[in-house]
Amino acid sequence: MRVVRLLGAAAMAFPMVAVVLTQAPPAAAETPPAAYAAAPPEQAGPPGQESAERQAAALARRDNRLVEIESMRGETRRVFAKPDGTFTLEQYVRPIQVRRDGGWVPVDTTLRLRPDGAIEPAAAAVGVTFSGGGDGPLARLSRGGKTLELGWTGPLPKPTLNGDTATYAEVRPGVDLQVTADVDGFSHLLVVKTRAAAEALTELAYPLDAEGLTVKTDAAGNLRALDEAGGALFLAPTPKMWDSEGMTSPKALREGRSPEAREATMGVTVKGRELRLKPDRAMLTDPGTQFPVYLDPYFSASRGSWTAVWSNWPNSNYLNSSDVARVGHVESQKNRSFFQMATGATIHGKQIVKATLRTYETWSYSCSARKVEAWGTGAISSSTTWNKQPSWTRLLSTVNVAKGWGASCMPGGVEFDITSWAADAAAKKWNQMTVGLRATSETDVYAWKKFKNNPVAVIEYNSIPNDPVAADVWSDPGGPCVSGADRPIISTATPKLWAKLKDADNSVKGRFEWYNAAGVKTGEYVTATGSSGTAFAATVPTSLYADGALVRWRVRGEDGKANSAWSPWCEATVDATAPGTQPAITSSEYPENTWSDGLGLAGTFNFGPNGVTDVASYLYGLDTGPNTAVAAGAEGKATIQITPRHDGPNVLSVRSKDHAGQLGPIRTYVFNVNSGSPPAGHWPLDEGQGSTSADAAGARPVTLTGATWTTGRTGSALRLANGSAQTSGPVLDTSRNLTVAAWARLTSNAATATLVTQEGGRTGAFALQYSKSDDRWAFTRTAADADGAATTRALSAAAPRLNEWTHLAGVYDTASRQLSLYVNGRLESTVAFTQPWNATGSFVAGRGKAAGAAAEFWPGDVDDVRAYGRAMFADEVAELINSASTLVGHWTLDEESGTAAADSSGRATPATLAGAASWTSGWLDGALALDGVTGAAQTTKPAVSTATGFTVALWTQLDYLPTKDVTAVSQAGNRAAGFQLGYDTAQQRWVFGMASADTDTATLVRTRSDSLANAMEWTHLAGVYDALTGQLRIYVNGRLSATTVTGHTSTWNATGPLHLGRTKSVGALTGYWPGTVDDVRTYDGVLNADQIAQLAAQ
Repeated sequence: MRVVRLLGAAAMAFPMVAVVLTQAPPAAAETPPAAYAAAPPEQAGPPGQESAERQAAALARRDNRLVEIESMRGETRRVFAKPDGTFTLEQYVRPIQVRRDGGWVPVDTTLRLRPDGAIEPAAAAVGVTFSGGGDGPLARLSRGGKTLELGWTGPLPKPTLNGDTATYAEVRPGVDLQVTADVDGFSHLLVVKTRAAAEALTELAYPLDAEGLTVKTDAAGNLRALDEAGGALFLAPTPKMWDSEGMTSPKALREGRSPEAREATMGVTVKGRELRLKPDRAMLTDPGTQFPVYLDPYFSASRGSWTAVWSNWPNSNYLNSSDVARVGHVESQKNRSFFQMATGATIHGKQIVKATLRTYETWSYSCSARKVEAWGTGAISSSTTWNKQPSWTRLLSTVNVAKGWGASCMPGGVEFDITSWAADAAAKKWNQMTVGLRATSETDVYAWKKFKNNPVAVIEYNSIPNDPVAADVWSDPGGPCVSGADRPIISTATPKLWAKLKDADNSVKGRFEWYNAAGVKTGEYVTATGSSGTAFAATVPTSLYADGALVRWRVRGEDGKANSAWSPWCEATVDATAPGTQPAITSSEYPENTWSDGLGLAGTFNFGPNGVTDVASYLYGLDTGPNTAVAAGAEGKATIQITPRHDGPNVLSVRSKDHAGQLGPIRTYVFNVNSGSPPAGHWPLDEGQGSTSADAAGARPVTLTGATWTTGRTGSALRLANGSAQTSGPVLDTSRNLTVAAWARLTSNAATATLVTQEGGRTGAFALQYSKSDDRWAFTRTAADADGAATTRALSAAAPRLNEWTHLAGVYDTASRQLSLYVNGRLESTVAFTQPWNATGSFVAGRGKAAGAAAEFWPGDVDDVRAYGRAMFADEVAELINSASTLVGHWTLDEESGTAAADSSGRATPATLAGAASWTSGWLDGALALDGVTGAAQTTKPAVSTATGFTVALWTQLDYLPTKDVTAVSQAGNRAAGFQLGYDTAQQRWVFGMASADTDTATLVRTRSDSLANAMEWTHLAGVYDALTGQLRIYVNGRLSATTVTGHTSTWNATGPLHLGRTKSVGALTGYWPGTVDDVRTYDGVLNADQIAQLAAQ
């Protein structure tokens, strides 16, 4: 018997089905298949997976038990953390569990009667219903809004149910009809019980209802059901019939025809909505034919999970049959079987400790053991036959066994060692691996065996410690790891060596080694085991290195099972002579080894000679080697100002230099900086009414003068046409470090206009503004509180875009004496400014001040104004944008009826269904089923600004892998799409792309997933555009899958509608999606990896 399976749009409960498509060509004879291709080099690590693994590993160690990682569970897989720190992946060939009501339940094909009289299995991976008797269709498959119905001519009797099988007795005189539910479909068997009944079987006509499909046959009798876009939804090999010779029991029938059975092919034609089969009359009338005779027409989805090949039917394909797997030789046939497992990114880059293919042998020719071999092979497909087998690449293991003949050798498990093949899959980042079974001797009938068709690959793996990089390795004294001419001179022969080591399993130790100048190892030290990210240390023993000696050292991470690579070589020269002591370092703002408030605040550091009598200068570096020089004064002292750029430990490395050019030992001064202080003033402007707006940071509200309320980038905002909002006094000390930031919408560029300032008596100390003379955004500082005072401007690279929200930030740092402007989180320019002064007047939004009077009124809107009494750096400015990521569109697609999909984000942007779009079940309740030809939905206005950072995410499923690029969600411009998230047919991967301009010839900057896309598999996709870095990122199932190498630097904004199920190119709508979409979300801002992982965990 064989299985009818649907390859259709996905439904809500089936996320992990692996698919090999009918369009994919068979593997070449000696070439590894495309499905084994490694991920592209720009792939990124899987932070979501690593976090889940780390948490489960900690729980497993604590409780000394196996812990399943439920977020990694799928229809065909389970992953467990073990107490020893390793993990076990159980990857089945076929589904073992399915989603029901938001949880997982075991597959159960036991048939049950529904209230409407139809019959269905308790839990299968597709919707399967059988007739309860009467005039309805015999069987109906459904998934994601796609259905296939196979009928029977005339009314059917009420069936008899037995487990997973329904039998319709005497559908014709002497003929029974059996249907059997399977994991993802059903088998269909016509049982011709008598020779008399066979006389009337000249042709069989099955009503076939596959709306929107075209069923075609080839010369060999194989069938393909194609949709209007040319995608193959169903396949059917040439129908077969066989007799009962050698059939000894009902159990034998469930395992398919016996080797001794007579077999023949049936003629097949498709005419209109009928599938017509012509039984082989010669076989039916042959006196040697033993009844019952079984006729087995079927359809099959093209998911490539397993297949068997038959030498006596060398051109027939049996992909995904419900038959048993077979190996060896019997009668006139030889069999081999192949099992394909979608191991995916779970084991990519991992150390494979052990891998076992666990099979179950159901039958052997006798209890005399014979050898069966497991091989690593190429991929299987719908083209796999005896004459077109994948390459048999490597013999993995051989087992001498016999199980299933009788009481002395009962059926049971058989295990094959496939460790080396799984190791290849991990190292070469294959998306799936295929194992073939065959008898060692294919001429010995005693080697004939049968196996169940759903084995499991049990793969024990370990995360290899990360390779230490130079930035995570340092010494004290000595500072950061360097070698060669820049190596430090240290004042001790017993330096303390440090390294930050990491392991995804959260358990690692360090091995330090030290060598002399001749390359001879002089010692080592292995640390205790600690947590990932911990700083590990070792101290070089005394008496190993004399004055002037070279110390060379390195470190690696170890977890007891695998080791990282060694770190780069680190070197230091021991020199206790002049200058023989480290310089003295003091700072009142940042005392050593204490925590201080000061991120973004300049601090004064004093260097002293510490007994050295001839200091000419000092070299210093913050978090780098000491490379910046400052001259020493008459007493050998020097003073500098530094603004810490990050929180946590800051390492200031300083060394003295004498008049002869000799360098002293490095003094490492560690001071700890708290996270940046909150804003001195923060006005979200979300009141939406009234004459004042509150200060979210304190007690400095602003009073509105002539300003009105309007819709903001988030919430409400102020419209400032000839109006303003100001505090009653100063907010910042403008002579010190400061940052001002706001969202601006400029509606006219007719004149210079100031968005934010703080007033002095005659002018403002600074202005965040539009400069008419430069036609640029500007952060401007004045040299004095006087009319006509000199101004210094940091300018944007491009002219402003009118009527668009733009984020502006101006920064001044007294330590570097630099003025910086950021536009949409990106640093535009930095210029020197050395004359800061303190303006003690009001902080004002909406105008400037010149010659003592209000001036430069802002024509437009302002939102979310912030003022900080410290300098902010690029990552913090970016966080002002990214941390405020706002849900601006959310289409749950749960309507079930009607022609509009509501937007639940609160922005009231519904999407209207078009073409053949229809409602269906989805991953999260309802979903939108799309036919790949006309089905789509679109809003009436844009969902995000594509000129700034944004995020788009959804659950989706392809019915099949199409032969052209298709798009699940996009936002249109006039001629091109601002972004599109979908499928790239050339590389068979998920893709996120943005057009460089709204033109027909614009370049499409794209990033493709590191793993192949699978049809019939619910997948969570997220596309992120980070305007600060110019990066496009694509996440697959919550894991960062790839990041663009080439940045997207265009800032054009696609102002057309959001499209579900299509995109725009050369001014036309195209790329229609053949599948299902669910839970579409858009965010104005950049979601981080943890936030996206949370979306995918729903």
